[in-house]
Amino acid sequence: MSSHSINEVFPVSQPAVASVQPGSLYVVATPIGNLDDISARALRILREVALIAAEDTRHSARLLQHFGIETPLAACHEHNERDQGGRFLARLQASCQALVARINGQQGLSFDAGHLLGYPAPTFLVFDSRNRKIAACDVVNDAYKLHDFSWLLGWQMTWREIESMEMNGGSRQVNRAGISVPTFERTVRTKDFAIELQTTDPQRPLLSFPMSRRAAETWCARLNAIFNG
Repeated sequence: MSSHSINEVFPVSQPAVASVQPGSLYVVATPIGNLDDISARALRILREVALIAAEDTRHSARLLQHFGIETPLAACHEHNERDQGGRFLARLQASCQALVARINGQQGLSFDAGHLLGYPAPTFLVFDSRNRKIAACDVVNDAYKLHDFSWLLGWQMTWREIESMEMNGGSRQVNRAGISVPTFERTVRTKDFAIELQTTDPQRPLLSFPMSRRAAETWCARLNAIFNG
């Protein structure tokens, strides 16, 4: 039996992997005894995320070297975790913008690095409305793939509705003795907003990018302006 330490993996991996969702923080248990006791799924997550934040980087560095994992590693512990969160995002944003700048330089295009659909996920889409091009970017592997606007068939905002019965502050009498009970009403709450894209790619016909409701509404309007403006 081996004991385990905890590595916090931040922030996300590629949405093409079914068990790994964009915009997510993964907590991965890693062995402090026999390194080969780590699970195959844990290794896959460590390989595919944008950044690994570990309390003990010395142990984590040995683990990553043992399995040939080249994911960037940063220290995150109780003394610096408040500051490091912002630094992680700033680091990821700089990498994303550098990749977009390289695409523009190599291809002679005008992708807008200020609007990345999917950020802070390390896989995102960026748009060039003048040349009618879309770049599907993967900052983890420093790679991209170009598409024409025709690659995108449509988009919509999606969400999940949660129904519940909640007390509404009223009451009703249940017998002649005057005994009353609270009254309830059906309440519907919405959560888990995302932008869902339909593409011509038979391997990935649907792409989903989780985000807040306000961000999803903004991206719907932005996509309409890019494609129909």
